[in-house]
Amino acid sequence: MTPIGTRFPIVLDFHHAPQWLLPFYHTLDYLNAVWFTTILGLFIAGAVVAFLPKMLQNRLRGNGLAQQLAGMVLGLPNMLCSCCAAGAFAGLRKAGVSFGPSLTFFVTAPALNLVVILLAFERLPLKLAVARLVLGLVASIGAAYAVTKFIRVEDEPVPSSSRSQDDQPLDEMLRRWIGHTWDIAKAVIPLLLIGLLLIGLFKTVFSLETIAKHLGNGFLSIALASAVGTILTVPTFTEILWVEEFMRQGMGIGPAAALLITLPAVSFPSLWVLGKVVKSYRTAASLAIFILGLGMISGIAFAWI
Repeated sequence: MTPIGTRFPIVLDFHHAPQWLLPFYHTLDYLNAVWFTTILGLFIAGAVVAFLPKMLQNRLRGNGLAQQLAGMVLGLPNMLCSCCAAGAFAGLRKAGVSFGPSLTFFVTAPALNLVVILLAFERLPLKLAVARLVLGLVASIGAAYAVTKFIRVEDEPVPSSSRSQDDQPLDEMLRRWIGHTWDIAKAVIPLLLIGLLLIGLFKTVFSLETIAKHLGNGFLSIALASAVGTILTVPTFTEILWVEEFMRQGMGIGPAAALLITLPAVSFPSLWVLGKVVKSYRTAASLAIFILGLGMISGIAFAWI
């Protein structure tokens, strides 16, 4: 689901297309759904590099709880999917924001943005809506806290250009903003496209609807839902609609709870970008394991509540 007027009227015939073309169709369909928020995320990233250090440098330097809460507040109003949040994460790091608050923003924007929570309470059973809220909070704060405890990521220096912005003319500020946005786009977009193609290949090989029909409330079903949710990428807040439809097809409440947090929080493409930005795929793997574990624990808990 995308903001009104942002999806182009492209017709993709999945049923009659040759098999080799389907991964490209899936990629194009996803890009058609998220192009607006992807561009928005990149411009947010560029703005962060150009303007943020001057305003919030002290609040976002350091990996303590206060800095992580500031990162969460920064992410709450941003309706970004995990891939779009990856671009903004790159901008935060380039601006010199510490890893902890950057990672908190990275998870909060897709997992806890306010529109998602409101939609969950509108469309889902109350128990699952509460689960979506609680799990989003745990993921937003818990992920950054856990990962920063086990893995040390050095802070980037604050760009010198951000320290003296008061006397710059408006056109110079706009040029700097666009320049930073373009630099981040060149680094992030190729990785996202490759990652989305791999996800398209996954969707071509495996029928998600068939998988959903066979997901009861057992441990293996919850583990499978958590793994699939951690890998796949979906447009912002469509995990609510996916889970709603999958439950109609017979999916148990345990896998539903697992998907509600693993689907939005991370994805293979966003984790790939994260690892590239911080120069540590171990960091990306640690975040993936945390979200996967959170999905499994929540799935098991809600299956028995």
